[in-house]
Amino acid sequence: MKQRIEFVQHALCFHQSKPRRGIFPVALVLSLCLVGSTSVSAGEKSPPKQETASQPKTSDVDLKALTDELIMLAIDDELRRSEAVDGHRIDVDVAQGIVTLSGHVNNYLAKEIAVGLAERVRGTVSVIDEMVVNVEPSEDKVLIKDIQNALKADPGTQHLSIKVAAERGEVTLTGEVPTTGEKTLAGEVAMGVKGLTELENQLKVNHKQQLSDDDMQHEISELIKYSVLLDDSELEVAVKDRTAIITGHVARAFQKSHADMLAYLGGAKEVDSRGVLVHWKHTNPMLRTKRYEQATDADIKQAVERTFKYDPRLLSYDPKVTVKDGVVTLTGDVGNQAAQRAADKDARHTIGVRRVKNNLSVRWEDKPPTDEQIADFTRAAIARDPYLERHNLIVECRNAHVSLYGLVDTQFEKYHADWIASRQKGVVHINDYLAVRKKWKPKSDAAIEADLKEKLAYDFIGPDNQVSATVKNGVAILEGTVDSWLMWQRALDLAIAAGAREPHNLIEVRYGLPSGPHYYGPHMYVPR
Repeated sequence: MKQRIEFVQHALCFHQSKPRRGIFPVALVLSLCLVGSTSVSAGEKSPPKQETASQPKTSDVDLKALTDELIMLAIDDELRRSEAVDGHRIDVDVAQGIVTLSGHVNNYLAKEIAVGLAERVRGTVSVIDEMVVNVEPSEDKVLIKDIQNALKADPGTQHLSIKVAAERGEVTLTGEVPTTGEKTLAGEVAMGVKGLTELENQLKVNHKQQLSDDDMQHEISELIKYSVLLDDSELEVAVKDRTAIITGHVARAFQKSHADMLAYLGGAKEVDSRGVLVHWKHTNPMLRTKRYEQATDADIKQAVERTFKYDPRLLSYDPKVTVKDGVVTLTGDVGNQAAQRAADKDARHTIGVRRVKNNLSVRWEDKPPTDEQIADFTRAAIARDPYLERHNLIVECRNAHVSLYGLVDTQFEKYHADWIASRQKGVVHINDYLAVRKKWKPKSDAAIEADLKEKLAYDFIGPDNQVSATVKNGVAILEGTVDSWLMWQRALDLAIAAGAREPHNLIEVRYGLPSGPHYYGPHMYVPR
């Protein structure tokens, strides 16, 4: 079973929202990849317009044959364009639509993202993962402790009793959990820890209430029917002795994987999807149109509530769902930011939903963590994360509102930092003030310093907030004292805007001390 509920979906949603660049022909990429489809998981798009007789099905269009070479070029372009993987280190081979990925990646999550990207390219039938994770060796006991801490800090897994074993970076999870969703979530939390090279999720699911085969068949069929990622797919489900048997046609490999995941979430002990045929011509826009048009408000409400029932982040909560003219309104209380975001995502990924009004309130548990503890959880999560651990990020927390300051290399890392913080215990809201490095264009020190001082003069005009700047070899050194971390970040942003290569922020912050008045840590930021 693929462990892809949150992280890879979150990474791919970011990836799909980026503008396309590169040497591969844009028109061909758009014809090959998911981004051009109305079933993109962003969930924000309005239902497709009614097709007329003059609009042929995709299967009737005389498109250029998708050869293995074209599929290979499209996947290679996706990997090289992604900020989450080093695409130039991954080799792509394609034979009769079966993709083999080999080479090296920097962390285990990058493997999952690479496979997810390849599955989304039209023409891919399946993906064989032969990639090797190259990480700095760490002691197994350190890796075990990091994963245990990650499981305890995540509100979706903190209550689970899970044993963690590791041998030379290969991790095994054992124990019992109540649902398949929690098993998958636990595996995903473990994936997000640096130093992991392989993961064996041997958690056993001990369902408290066993569904009959008929009830399970109905639940899985409804989950598939109302998923926007499968809105053009024709799939049938049968269940025998808790084994879900899925047959039919899908256009892309990721849709087959997604159907498997929904079957597991619906309670299946095993899933047999060998009867699902993957071919890029097996898309049915007329079926998609029919599903959107026939979805009543009552259908949508029931579908959203069913999705909530199987989401591991929402098992402890009871969000109220109302639907009018396809607009979903969510009300009630949840205990953390991750649950609030999960509810929003689940609703947007439901067929027929035009818009989501997320009015869920994040309410603390009976004994909520303090601001200091929330900030410590977030710092520890950043230090464990393979994408963020090398950055010297500042975390501030006030009234459970976490603010992130500092500098990252890519928009993906900025987006990822926000997502990592949202998953920590006690977090109510995230303010992501992180700046993103720009590709440095050579500029004289004098010109950078003059531009920076001019910008600072307009922003920091009060006598209590004075910032000075010097530039050496393109590196801006910021010094002085300001009232808040937001002003501290603003000075960093201005240095980047002025053309500085690596801003060194040595500014002292007078009042906005990270995580409360007891913080005595450094205020300086020096890129690593």
